[in-house]
Amino acid sequence: MLSLSRYLKLLAPPVLRFLPRNSEGREIPRAPDPRRAAVIGLVITLLLVLGGWLLTHVLDRAAKLQDCVMSGRTNCAPIDVPAPQR
Repeated sequence: MLSLSRYLKLLAPPVLRFLPRNSEGREIPRAPDPRRAAVIGLVITLLLVLGGWLLTHVLDRAAKLQDCVMSGRTNCAPIDVPAPQR
């Protein structure tokens, strides 16, 4: 035969527990989501690759300009002249 307290527990609304509990009743914290760290690592890697690509192109242009100047040419860096206004 069930006691009155057991009947009340059966009729009570369910309790939402967001974290599992151990045998002592304390909540067990969840481990952080490993996908978050992976996404952060991917973003950092992409930023480093993009920065390296940009740096490579800037240094390549500077090296070509220096090679042109060292060869004695005078028209290495063209100057943009605005068109005359009428």
